Amino acid sequence: STARPCCTMPRKPRLQVVAHLLWVVAGSAVDPRSLRRPLSYTDCFLDRSLAPVTLTPIGYVRSPYRERFGTPRQPQVTTQVAGGGEQEGSIILSPGMGLEHSLRGLDGFSYCWVVSWMHLNQGWSPLVRPPRGPSTQRQGVFATRSPHRPNQLALSALRILSVDEARLTVHVRGLDLLDGTPVLDLKPYVPYCDAFPTAKAGWVDQISGEEDRLKYWPPPPHLRDTAGGGEEQAPPQAPE
Repeated sequence: STARPCCTMPRKPRLQVVAHLLWVVAGSAVDPRSLRRPLSYTDCFLDRSLAPVTLTPIGYVRSPYRERFGTPRQPQVTTQVAGGGEQEGSIILSPGMGLEHSLRGLDGFSYCWVVSWMHLNQGWSPLVRPPRGPSTQRQGVFATRSPHRPNQLALSALRILSVDEARLTVHVRGLDLLDGTPVLDLKPYVPYCDAFPTAKAGWVDQISGEEDRLKYWPPPPHLRDTAGGGEEQAPPQAPE
Protein backbone atom coordinates (compact mmCIF):
# COMPACT_ATOMS: atom_id res chain seq x y z
CA SER A 1 0.00 0.00 0.00
CA THR A 2 1.06 3.57 -0.64
CA ALA A 3 2.36 5.41 2.41
CA ARG A 4 0.25 8.38 3.42
CA PRO A 5 2.11 11.72 3.12
CA CYS A 6 2.91 13.27 6.49
CA CYS A 7 0.82 16.34 5.65
CA THR A 8 -2.38 14.39 5.02
CA MET A 9 -4.97 15.14 7.68
CA PRO A 10 -5.73 11.98 9.70
CA ARG A 11 -9.22 10.69 10.16
CA LYS A 12 -11.07 11.88 13.20
CA PRO A 13 -9.94 9.66 16.10
CA ARG A 14 -12.58 7.67 17.98
CA LEU A 15 -11.76 9.49 21.22
CA GLN A 16 -12.63 12.80 19.63
CA VAL A 17 -15.99 11.46 18.40
CA VAL A 18 -16.83 10.14 21.87
CA ALA A 19 -15.82 13.42 23.48
CA HIS A 20 -18.02 15.34 21.07
CA LEU A 21 -21.03 13.17 21.94
CA LEU A 22 -20.37 13.71 25.64
CA TRP A 23 -20.17 17.44 25.07
CA VAL A 24 -23.54 17.44 23.29
CA VAL A 25 -25.25 15.21 25.86
CA ALA A 26 -23.78 16.93 28.92
CA GLY A 27 -24.51 20.41 27.63
CA SER A 28 -20.94 21.62 27.10
CA ALA A 29 -19.61 19.82 30.18
CA VAL A 30 -16.68 18.45 28.16
CA ASP A 31 -14.97 20.45 25.47
CA PRO A 32 -13.93 17.98 22.73
CA ARG A 33 -11.05 20.23 21.71
CA SER A 34 -9.32 19.50 25.01
CA LEU A 35 -9.20 15.78 24.13
CA ARG A 36 -8.28 16.19 20.47
CA ARG A 37 -5.09 14.42 19.46
CA PRO A 38 -2.36 16.99 18.59
CA LEU A 39 -1.34 17.11 14.94
CA SER A 40 2.14 17.63 13.55
CA TYR A 41 1.14 19.43 10.37
CA THR A 42 3.90 22.05 10.53
CA ASP A 43 6.64 19.41 10.65
CA CYS A 44 6.25 19.04 6.89
CA PHE A 45 7.31 22.66 6.31
CA LEU A 46 10.29 23.10 8.63
CA ASP A 47 12.60 23.26 5.62
CA ARG A 48 10.88 26.53 4.62
CA SER A 49 11.45 28.27 7.94
CA LEU A 50 14.61 30.09 6.81
CA ALA A 51 13.75 30.38 3.12
CA PRO A 52 13.92 33.89 1.58
CA VAL A 53 10.72 35.92 1.83
CA THR A 54 9.45 38.20 -0.93
CA LEU A 55 7.11 41.04 0.00
CA THR A 56 5.31 43.53 -2.24
CA PRO A 57 4.41 46.97 -0.80
CA ILE A 58 0.70 47.69 -0.60
CA GLY A 59 1.32 51.43 -0.75
CA TYR A 60 3.57 54.22 0.45
CA VAL A 61 3.80 57.11 2.92
CA ARG A 62 3.27 60.78 2.08
CA SER A 63 5.15 62.63 4.77
CA PRO A 64 6.49 66.16 5.33
CA TYR A 65 9.82 64.59 6.30
CA ARG A 66 12.15 64.38 3.32
CA GLU A 67 15.44 63.95 5.12
CA ARG A 68 16.67 62.12 8.21
CA PHE A 69 17.42 65.20 10.31
CA GLY A 70 14.34 66.70 11.90
CA THR A 71 12.43 63.41 11.57
CA PRO A 72 11.33 61.99 14.96
CA ARG A 73 12.72 58.60 15.95
CA GLN A 74 9.37 57.70 17.54
CA PRO A 75 5.84 58.92 16.74
CA GLN A 76 5.48 60.43 20.23
CA VAL A 77 8.51 62.73 19.89
CA THR A 78 7.37 66.34 19.40
CA THR A 79 10.44 68.46 20.25
CA GLN A 80 13.38 69.47 18.05
CA VAL A 81 11.65 68.07 14.99
CA ALA A 82 10.73 69.64 11.66
CA GLY A 83 7.50 71.58 12.03
CA GLY A 84 7.90 71.87 15.81
CA GLY A 85 5.51 69.04 16.70
CA GLU A 86 3.45 66.13 15.46
CA GLN A 87 3.00 66.26 11.71
CA GLU A 88 0.24 64.95 9.49
CA GLY A 89 0.56 62.77 6.44
CA SER A 90 -1.11 59.97 4.54
CA ILE A 91 -0.86 56.29 3.77
CA ILE A 92 -1.63 55.84 0.06
CA LEU A 93 -2.57 52.31 -0.99
CA SER A 94 -1.68 51.11 -4.44
CA PRO A 95 -4.51 50.73 -6.98
CA GLY A 96 -4.76 47.56 -9.01
CA MET A 97 -3.96 45.23 -6.11
CA GLY A 98 -7.54 44.35 -5.19
CA LEU A 99 -7.51 46.64 -2.16
CA GLU A 100 -10.67 48.56 -3.03
CA HIS A 101 -12.62 47.49 0.08
CA SER A 102 -9.68 46.82 2.38
CA LEU A 103 -10.09 50.01 4.45
CA ARG A 104 -13.72 49.41 5.38
CA GLY A 105 -14.21 49.75 9.14
CA LEU A 106 -10.77 51.24 9.84
CA ASP A 107 -12.26 54.69 10.46
CA GLY A 108 -13.77 53.38 13.69
CA PHE A 109 -10.31 53.02 15.28
CA SER A 110 -8.24 55.80 16.86
CA TYR A 111 -4.84 54.38 15.87
CA CYS A 112 -3.40 51.98 13.34
CA TRP A 113 -0.17 50.02 13.14
CA VAL A 114 1.82 50.76 10.01
CA VAL A 115 4.34 48.10 9.01
CA SER A 116 6.82 49.63 6.58
CA TRP A 117 10.16 49.02 4.92
CA MET A 118 12.95 51.51 5.70
CA HIS A 119 14.18 51.52 2.13
CA LEU A 120 16.93 54.13 2.52
CA ASN A 121 18.78 52.47 5.41
CA GLN A 122 22.05 50.71 4.77
CA GLY A 123 23.92 48.29 7.00
CA TRP A 124 23.38 47.17 10.57
CA SER A 125 25.32 46.07 13.64
CA PRO A 126 24.44 43.49 16.32
CA LEU A 127 25.39 46.05 19.01
CA VAL A 128 24.24 49.67 18.90
CA ARG A 129 24.43 52.79 21.06
CA PRO A 130 20.87 53.98 21.74
CA PRO A 131 20.34 57.77 21.53
CA ARG A 132 19.38 57.78 25.21
CA GLY A 133 21.50 56.68 28.14
CA PRO A 134 25.30 56.51 28.58
CA SER A 135 27.20 56.96 25.33
CA THR A 136 29.52 54.07 26.22
CA GLN A 137 26.73 51.56 26.81
CA ARG A 138 25.80 49.30 23.91
CA GLN A 139 22.66 47.20 23.58
CA GLY A 140 21.79 44.34 21.28
CA VAL A 141 19.97 45.58 18.21
CA PHE A 142 16.92 43.47 19.11
CA ALA A 143 16.75 45.25 22.49
CA THR A 144 16.50 48.63 20.76
CA ARG A 145 14.32 50.47 18.27
CA SER A 146 17.29 51.14 15.98
CA PRO A 147 16.22 51.60 12.34
CA HIS A 148 19.35 49.73 11.19
CA ARG A 149 18.35 46.07 11.46
CA PRO A 150 18.92 42.77 9.62
CA ASN A 151 15.51 43.29 8.02
CA GLN A 152 14.64 46.97 7.68
CA LEU A 153 11.11 46.71 9.06
CA ALA A 154 9.46 49.59 10.91
CA LEU A 155 6.40 49.48 13.15
CA SER A 156 4.60 52.78 13.80
CA ALA A 157 1.44 53.45 15.81
CA LEU A 158 -0.19 56.44 14.10
CA ARG A 159 -3.34 58.35 14.98
CA ILE A 160 -6.05 58.01 12.34
CA LEU A 161 -7.54 61.36 11.29
CA SER A 162 -9.76 60.08 8.50
CA VAL A 163 -10.14 57.24 6.03
CA ASP A 164 -11.01 57.77 2.35
CA GLU A 165 -12.03 54.37 1.02
CA ALA A 166 -12.61 55.63 -2.51
CA ARG A 167 -9.12 57.12 -2.75
CA LEU A 168 -7.48 54.25 -0.80
CA THR A 169 -6.03 56.80 1.60
CA VAL A 170 -5.61 56.94 5.37
CA HIS A 171 -4.84 60.37 6.81
CA VAL A 172 -2.68 60.09 9.92
CA ARG A 173 -0.87 62.19 12.54
CA GLY A 174 2.34 61.53 14.45
CA LEU A 175 4.49 60.32 11.58
CA ASP A 176 8.03 59.07 12.16
CA LEU A 177 8.53 57.94 8.55
CA LEU A 178 10.17 59.56 5.56
CA ASP A 179 8.22 60.56 2.50
CA GLY A 180 7.94 57.66 0.07
CA THR A 181 8.51 54.90 2.64
CA PRO A 182 7.02 51.63 1.29
CA VAL A 183 4.12 50.29 3.37
CA LEU A 184 3.80 46.53 3.79
CA ASP A 185 0.70 46.27 5.99
CA LEU A 186 -1.89 48.15 8.06
CA LYS A 187 -3.50 46.81 11.22
CA PRO A 188 -5.90 48.46 13.67
CA TYR A 189 -4.54 49.29 17.10
CA VAL A 190 -6.71 47.39 19.61
CA PRO A 191 -6.07 48.45 23.25
CA TYR A 192 -7.14 45.21 24.94
CA CYS A 193 -4.53 43.14 23.09
CA ASP A 194 -1.94 45.77 22.07
CA ALA A 195 -1.45 47.73 25.31
CA PHE A 196 0.45 46.45 28.36
CA PRO A 197 0.68 49.43 30.75
CA THR A 198 2.56 47.51 33.48
CA ALA A 199 5.13 45.94 31.14
CA LYS A 200 8.82 46.33 31.94
CA ALA A 201 11.01 48.24 29.49
CA GLY A 202 14.42 46.82 30.35
CA TRP A 203 17.29 49.29 30.12
CA VAL A 204 14.87 52.05 29.08
CA ASP A 205 13.33 52.02 32.59
CA GLN A 206 16.75 52.79 34.03
CA ILE A 207 17.13 56.02 32.03
CA SER A 208 13.54 57.24 32.25
CA GLY A 209 13.41 61.02 32.02
CA GLU A 210 16.77 61.46 30.33
CA GLU A 211 16.89 63.47 27.12
CA ASP A 212 18.31 62.12 23.89
CA ARG A 213 22.06 62.43 23.53
CA LEU A 214 21.63 62.64 19.78
CA LYS A 215 19.73 65.80 18.99
CA TYR A 216 17.21 65.93 16.17
CA TRP A 217 18.59 69.32 15.19
CA PRO A 218 20.90 70.76 13.94
CA PRO A 219 22.31 68.32 11.39
CA PRO A 220 26.06 67.71 11.39
CA PRO A 221 28.29 70.50 10.00
CA HIS A 222 28.73 68.92 6.57
CA LEU A 223 24.94 68.99 6.01
CA ARG A 224 24.22 72.45 7.36
CA ASP A 225 23.20 75.31 5.12
CA THR A 226 26.01 77.86 5.35
CA ALA A 227 24.61 80.23 2.77
CA GLY A 228 23.47 82.55 5.51
CA GLY A 229 26.96 83.39 6.71
CA GLY A 230 27.55 80.13 8.54
CA GLU A 231 24.84 80.69 11.13
CA GLU A 232 22.82 77.77 12.31
CA GLN A 233 19.57 77.57 10.42
CA ALA A 234 16.20 76.81 12.02
CA PRO A 235 14.59 73.40 11.48
CA PRO A 236 12.60 73.24 8.22
CA GLN A 237 8.87 73.72 8.59
CA ALA A 238 6.47 71.14 7.31
CA PRO A 239 4.61 72.15 4.13
CA GLU A 240 1.00 73.21 4.59
